[in-house]
Amino acid sequence: MKLARMIGLMCVTAIAVLALAGPSSAMAETTALCSVEENPCEEGNLIKNIEYEADDIEVLTSVMNYVCDTSFSATVSKLGESQTLGVTEMQYSSCDQGCTRTVEKLGTFTIARTEGELGEIVGNGFEVHVVCGIQINCTYAFNGLSGTIQGPSLTGDNGHLTFNGAAFEKIKGLLCPKSALLHALFVASEPVYLSS
Repeated sequence: MKLARMIGLMCVTAIAVLALAGPSSAMAETTALCSVEENPCEEGNLIKNIEYEADDIEVLTSVMNYVCDTSFSATVSKLGESQTLGVTEMQYSSCDQGCTRTVEKLGTFTIARTEGELGEIVGNGFEVHVVCGIQINCTYAFNGLSGTIQGPSLTGDNGHLTFNGAAFEKIKGLLCPKSALLHALFVASEPVYLSS
């Protein structure tokens, strides 16, 4: 009887140890944004500042659709399981349909490498005031605005950020469409490789 209890206790202890050790051994890889194609990225090649541009982003709403050009600059966080882009400037220009988009609050993009030169990007904290004549006068937030990031070896240029049907969140305004979705392809101004 004592032997059976001891064996049972040893099994429970072994399972507990494995459960505690599991997460540390299965931790996600580090995500690095690197100026050259190397893995891991050497300290001197880590990107500290970044710029992206997009021509003709499409905003699809339940009231009307319109296009704009946009660009943003950001600083890149220290190495970790994800990289945070702290956006320092974002501008919209050349909107059609008489629309304007004015950034009222800057936020962050978080990038996590999933495999090779592919990763996920999520925008949070941004607030953008949109006016399109008398049809739209509303402020939207990027909260959980999700897309993908691809490095130069996949895109053939400096690398892309892509948003396909990413949803904006309405935060204030009377004249707001029920839905607003973003379709955009941002291209990096310099090569941005995903590494560890």
